[in-house]
This record gives sequence, structure tokens and C-alpha cells, in this order.
Amino acid sequence: MCGSVTFLKKKISNPFKLRKIIWNTERLHMLPTLARTSRRYLSRLPDKTSTLAKFNFPLATNTIKSVTENIADFINNKQKITLNGHIHRKARIRPTLGFGFLRDSDGEVIQFIANDATNHKIIDTMKELTVEESVSICGFVQPKQLKEGESKSWELVLEDIQILNSSNIDAPRLEKLKQTRPEDLPPQFRYLQLRTAFYQNALRTRSKISQLIRKVLVDNHDFVEIETPLLFKSTPEGAREFLVPTRSPNQFYALPQSPQQYKQILMSSGFTKYFQIAKCFRDEDLRSDRQPEFTQVDLEMSYVNSSNQVMQVVEDVVLNVWGKVKKTNVYTLNENGELVKVDAGAEGVRLSKLDYLTALREYGIDKPDLRSNISFNSLESFFTSFEDPEFPVVEACVLRGAFDPLSKSSKPPKSLTSELHYSRRRPYVFMIKSKDDVRTWYELLLQKGFMRLNDGVSEERIHEHLNLQPGDILAVSNRSHLPYENPTPLGKFRQLAIAEFPGKWQRPIRSEKDLIDTYNADETIVGSWLVEFPLFNPVEISEDINAPYPKYDKSKLESTHHPFTMCKSEDYNLLETAPLGVRGEHYDLVINGVEVGGGSRRIHDAALQQYIFEEILKVNNYQQLFGHLLKALSMGCPPHAGLALGFDRLCAMVVGTSSIKDVIAFPKNQSGSDRVVESPTAVDEKTLNEYFITTKNS
Repeated sequence: MCGSVTFLKKKISNPFKLRKIIWNTERLHMLPTLARTSRRYLSRLPDKTSTLAKFNFPLATNTIKSVTENIADFINNKQKITLNGHIHRKARIRPTLGFGFLRDSDGEVIQFIANDATNHKIIDTMKELTVEESVSICGFVQPKQLKEGESKSWELVLEDIQILNSSNIDAPRLEKLKQTRPEDLPPQFRYLQLRTAFYQNALRTRSKISQLIRKVLVDNHDFVEIETPLLFKSTPEGAREFLVPTRSPNQFYALPQSPQQYKQILMSSGFTKYFQIAKCFRDEDLRSDRQPEFTQVDLEMSYVNSSNQVMQVVEDVVLNVWGKVKKTNVYTLNENGELVKVDAGAEGVRLSKLDYLTALREYGIDKPDLRSNISFNSLESFFTSFEDPEFPVVEACVLRGAFDPLSKSSKPPKSLTSELHYSRRRPYVFMIKSKDDVRTWYELLLQKGFMRLNDGVSEERIHEHLNLQPGDILAVSNRSHLPYENPTPLGKFRQLAIAEFPGKWQRPIRSEKDLIDTYNADETIVGSWLVEFPLFNPVEISEDINAPYPKYDKSKLESTHHPFTMCKSEDYNLLETAPLGVRGEHYDLVINGVEVGGGSRRIHDAALQQYIFEEILKVNNYQQLFGHLLKALSMGCPPHAGLALGFDRLCAMVVGTSSIKDVIAFPKNQSGSDRVVESPTAVDEKTLNEYFITTKNS
């Protein structure tokens, strides 16, 4: 092989031609040794003068935004400025004039110009520019004649331009996509995506929110920020864990799903108010609001005798985030079904509370979007469903005035009925086009055998109860008395209806003086606390995931949230006799239909915590899994409660996006891969053997 290399070197004097031959050879998987040798032969130290020039450049004196905000001063004083950034679009060169576009670190774009009559060198440099090159430009600000759609009132007349680093061939190929739909740039070019204005703003907003949260918790409430370990132990907390092998046989760390147990131990360590902006890890299926690694604002308070104390702190955080970063109010629901502004003052309006059963009965989900006043009508007194005896409750959802009854359309929107949008069964959906349809919907469901008419029920009573009118859309389904199914079919229907008809069926806002009928629902923030969840759920039997109704084994229980949650004191005796009837002291913060955070009062009594592990959850090895926590609780651990806010979700909502990927610098894709660095990767067998790991073919 060495002889082959020597032969090629003698025969081919042009190194670029030799490189081309080697590259083609390598692509064909031929002569790999020759390819490696040629790289060593062709690798040369870059030219000293041109390379070191990239490291010697003037620092920026301003940003585009700072000039725009004080444009008159810069124009009147003829002040010379320096801007650093990237070439936003390919320069346009005319016979005597060159136009270029610079984007700075804020994502702001400005035009710069150069006149060939005054500086030939600058024009020559501009001819070489390609998009995304890093440059430094110097010059004077001059007013610009605005064209339609332009907002910048100035441009920079160049006196000097320096290319700090060139971009490769991929950048020009991606220019059009970057300009029109930067979110669709291939994920391996995330750094190009992050250079655009939206993503610059998203990550800068995230930074502001983290700084503000720290300030509120420390300055307003005297919390202490404490970091907890990322190498934890494997314990069952609901989701699948990421395991970290060690060089000891069958010894593994686990990355924490949350700092839950460490922060409870801290409460036994004399710290009364702890918080942390913590990295957490869960090996679960990914969606737009899920990532294998995510961030949460974790906090815990000791010597608290009510969940309200934690809620007040969290409300202060939320009001500050939306008030100071987004400059908007936060609303909640009053007893009249109106939206009212939440007041940060101690005696002001607090976020309302909605118990779990009411939420499932009225909205079919434990995180309802309260901006819409769509709710459900129970039909229990009129009909009984007997498709499945565990789901006897018939209920309806009416979308008032959803369509024009004189239109030719005879089918409801596909988004409301497609089986792709429902995990199991779909509700029955009817278009009420005429007075006859007011009656025929239930006649059809009676014929299908979905339900039966209760004794003594008249048509008039049914009509009076629902008050259906032509133009309404009616959805009918069934549920259990205590719904473990979440969302129910109607709960999902309600979510789809809100998305299908944006801004319709809005709740009125009650201001200090009057009622506001219309507002921008997309920009209105409505929050509430969801409380009184069941402490335990029966384990779902996964015999047939395609069965229309879920089945539960009520002899096997699991924690609705986690096993450290305290029960409602009035339900204490039910722990021994009927644990499925026990309500927990858990509370979820729900904003605009998104669960932003959740917390609870904790069990600080070791004997009660052991009883939950041993007698209710049937955790046989609880001492091995949780003995460290029981020991900490048994040594005078004070009463405590806490909460974790989904920091990524919170930031996404403030920025105005539905995907947390938009506010994470380097997110994973749906396969759990980081395409920028191409992780995860395979590890060689020798390294795996050090960790007592072997691989097998799938």
C-alpha cells in the first residue's frame, strides 16, 4: 500500500487532483490506507497572514437595536460605529455600488452599502461574500429611504469590512429555507437556526426568565439555591430511567427523574426553603412538549401546614414572569364563570382552585383550557350507557352556533371526528341542521344500543335540558363515575374544538368597571390550580390496547403522581378500608390548558410512608429502594411541601410557541438523537467490557 501511495505522488503532482482521486476512492470503500496517508500528505499549516488576520479585528461598538433606538444622535453626530455579525443575504453588486446585509447577535438585520468610486477594495471583498460568513464592518450611519414593508430607517456606509471566518458550501444552499422557514432547517444545522431572530429571542427570553425566577425566590421569599447530584440510584417514580453503568459488577447509577427525594432529605437537613433550576431525565416517548432531558424549577418548603403557602410563592413567580418578561396580565376564573385579573398583593385575587372530579365532569380533562366556556351536560337522569357497565354515565358537549345550518355541508369538521385524534373510542358527533335533528340524534344512539332511555323521561325534558338549535354541533359519549380515563372522549373533543374554532366561545373578562366581551385569546393567560386528585389509581390492564374501553385491576394500585404525597386528612381512615377513595394533597398549576407544574404536601411521618409502600403499593423491596428517605424522615424531619415547574414549558408559553424544542438550545429529535453532535453513539467492545456490558444483535 505504501508503494501505491509513492507511485501516485510521483505520477500526480497536483495535490488537489490527488485529493479528488482519494475522495472518490474512499467513497467506493477502496484503498482506505491510501486515503488516510493522502490526508496526512495534503494537510498543511494554513497561511499565517490570512489566518492570524481573523483573530485581529475591532470589537463592536454598538448593536443594530441600540443604533435604531438613538438614530437621530448617530446621524447628527456622524458617529463612526463598528458592527459584528453574520452575512444575512448574498450581497448585490452593481457597477458602482454594492449592497450587503448584516445580522447581528440579536437577530436584527441592517443593510450596508459601499461606493466603488471611493473604495475598490471593499467592493472586491463584498463580491466574495457568501451567506453566514462572520464579518466585522465599520462605517457611518445615514438615513435610508424606506420601501414598503421596511422598518429600519438607516443604513451603514462602509469604511471597512473584514471577513472573520468564511462559511462552507452548505450555507448558500440553505439560504432560502433560512429566510422563509428557519424552523425547517435540517436539525444538524441547529446553529444556523439559532442565528435567526426568533430563536435568538427565544433563548434570550429563557435567560431572562431564569434570572427573574432566581431573584423572586431569593429576594422575595428567602429561598436557598442548592444543587443536588445527577448520579442517583434507580427507584420507581413513574417513568423509565436512564441508567449509568459503573466499573463494578451489576452496579448502576440512575439519572434523576426529579430531585424529589434529595429535596425531601434537605428538608430534614435544616434548610427550610430550597430551590434549584434542575436538569431531569426520563427515558420516555417524545412529543413536542417532551424531551429525554429537561429543566424544572424545583422548590421545597418546610414547616408549612397548608398547600396555600407553596401556591402563594409559585403565583408570585408566575405573575412576575408574565408581568415583567411578557408585559401581560394573568387571569383566573371567578364563581360566576368570568375571567378576573390575578393580583400579586396578599389580599388580592388569587388563582382559583378546581377539584379533579369537577374538572373531569365539566371539561373531561385534568388540565382544562379555561379561556373557553365550553363545558359538558350530564345526561345521567335521561339515559344510561350499557356498552360497558364500568362506563354508565352519558354526557354531551354542545358547540353553540358552530356552523351555518343553511350550508350544504352535512359532516362535522374532520378534526373533531378523526380516529387519529383519539387514543381509544371517539364520541358520537352530530350536526344539528334542522328541528328534526334535535330528536333524531338520540333515536339513532338508542337504535345502535349505545344507551337506553331511563324510565319516565319525556322528549320535552331532553329538549329543554340541551336546548339544541340549528347550527349547533353535538357530541355524546360516556364515562365512569370516577374517571381514571384522562382525557375522556369528550375531553379530547373539547380540546379539538378549541383548536378548530380559535377565539370562539370565549369566557368574558370582568374588569373593575365592566364586562369585556372580546379579546385576543391567544395572548390571554388564564391559570388555575387543579386539586383533590385521587391519591391512587388502579393499574390499567394492557391486554388489548385497541379495546374501546380501558380495563383496570383494582387489586393493584399505583400512585397518581408519586408515593410521597400526603392524603387529605378527612380521608385518612380510607387508607385502610378503601384507598381508591382517598384524595391527595396534590396541586397542579394549569395555564391555558397546559400543566405547567405540580406539587404536593409530602408525607413526613416515616411510619405512614412505610405503610404506603408496604400495604398499599406493595413495594416488596422498599427498604432497598427508599430506606435512605425513611431514615431521614425518622430523624425529626419537619412537615414540608413543594412543587416543580416545567421550566421549558413555561419559557415556551412566554415566547409563544407550542414546542419546548424552540426554547432549548440543542434539543433531541423524536428518536432521542442530537443531530448536531450525532449522539447517542456506539461504544467499542473494549470499553463496554470495563463496565461488564455486552451487546447483542436485535
